Amino acid sequence: MNQFSKELADAISTHEALPAFPGELTLDEAYQLQHRVTAERCGEDIGGIKAGVTSPPIQQYLGLDHALIASLYLDSLYPTVSTLPHLEGRMVECEVAVIVDAGGKPKMIAPAVEIVLVKFSIPTDMTAANLVACNLGADLYLIGEPVSWDSSFNDVSVSLSRDGEVVNQASMKDALGGPETAAQWMWQEAKSRGFRGGEDTTLLAGACGTVLPMEKGHYVADYGDLGSLEFTVE
Repeated sequence: MNQFSKELADAISTHEALPAFPGELTLDEAYQLQHRVTAERCGEDIGGIKAGVTSPPIQQYLGLDHALIASLYLDSLYPTVSTLPHLEGRMVECEVAVIVDAGGKPKMIAPAVEIVLVKFSIPTDMTAANLVACNLGADLYLIGEPVSWDSSFNDVSVSLSRDGEVVNQASMKDALGGPETAAQWMWQEAKSRGFRGGEDTTLLAGACGTVLPMEKGHYVADYGDLGSLEFTVE
């Protein structure tokens, strides 16, 4: 399994198709494998924790009744005005970043966008456990300027435009009921799954609204009073 974790990490790093998965994994086994893959990919340089599979219909399709979590790679954090390379298969997710204290209580909040990439070489390998093992397709992410936490941000919404055309509008409550409840659930789940977390841990709370193919163009994610961020894909 150690060799397989290295093969997975190498494929993730180079954006290649993932190697075929050897048999069925339980979720517990998958999280253990995920931690090894993350260590192979980035060592101790963890940028935070992300939620995935937060949509109930997708959970049902995968035979789940809850979301999943994974690690963020610190070297995959991009500044908020960035030019990103186009890559077939990448998807764009509007999210929110919650920075929590050592007890999991929200301290700061910021607009965020995550770029995910999942490339199973065998379509039937796409199971909940295998998604966990490959770190839920963690690829790139952008986080805007954080502001002090206020419960009013539980009601924030986002509008994402590409080249001036709105391509997604959503409420942050789409992901795990909103930033505060998302942070609470993620913190407890992280503790039970062996994730490291301490003061100022960043939590990406999951996709809100439509998950979009990453097409070329200039994107602006507007979160109203929470701020905005932008990036260009070329």
